[in-house]
Amino acid sequence: MKVVSVTVSYKPDLKFLGLQLESLCAQVEKMLVVNNDVADQALQAICEKKGAKVINLGCNAGIGSAQNRGIQAAIELGAEAILLMDQDSEPQANMVEHLRHHLDLNSNAAATGPSSVDLRTQMRSYFELDTGGWPRRWQPRGDLAGQTVEAAYLIASGSLLRVEAIKALGLMREDWFIDHVDTEWSLRARDRGWVMMGVADAQLGHRLGEKVTRVWFGRLRHVPHHSPERNYYMFRNALLLLREPFVAAHWQRYHLTRLAQLFLFFLAFAPQRWLRLRLMMRGLWDGLNGRTGPMS
Repeated sequence: MKVVSVTVSYKPDLKFLGLQLESLCAQVEKMLVVNNDVADQALQAICEKKGAKVINLGCNAGIGSAQNRGIQAAIELGAEAILLMDQDSEPQANMVEHLRHHLDLNSNAAATGPSSVDLRTQMRSYFELDTGGWPRRWQPRGDLAGQTVEAAYLIASGSLLRVEAIKALGLMREDWFIDHVDTEWSLRARDRGWVMMGVADAQLGHRLGEKVTRVWFGRLRHVPHHSPERNYYMFRNALLLLREPFVAAHWQRYHLTRLAQLFLFFLAFAPQRWLRLRLMMRGLWDGLNGRTGPMS
């Protein structure tokens, strides 16, 4: 199975991007970097040094648009599976091999995804499972070899997508710009009979959010938070997601509860809380009214 990686970058830390490409070059057949910005000579130089081709978009077109440009270019290169990456993720040795193995084993899998570890806190992420009621969290523990789970959805970074599934399901939602684009594609896939596989021994080092705060909020939590502008997209796109006909009622309840928790958290613990409040309220309003695209 020929794998082409697609890394979406926007003003990246070139050190981290270089480490990613260095790890990927031995794991995939071709590497693409979609620069969601104007052309940058330093970015071009490090990608050429590591053997990756750069696709310059000339502006920030959003994560969905950048992923789609990369996916289309990868398919033109003959990819049978496409590895999506964020610019600051670090695939561990043999990550792609494990993902590819389980994608080969499960013909109805639209995608396989790794177990992520935050490189700042060393906290391992969990996969969410669809129980038909309140979702259950499954976190890999102990000997990770061979542990897999059918996940409700996968985060984009580190996920290996089957090209056959992409052609059957369609591309990513460009009009959502950023946030919940991967959730929507996963739930759309599952609604049409595909499955999403979490693979425990496929390891990805990740840096989710600009900062991680350790707080007591019902229980001890490590909560990543982004710029205030991202709060707008989180809230707007969560409501847009809930409007989709394939999103079941128990997922609607779950995401509304999550929004309430995030709303309280950002007001209590995040900096620039009044700006965040304004943007969260604006996101809720635009989500209720079905507005898409970049925030004006």
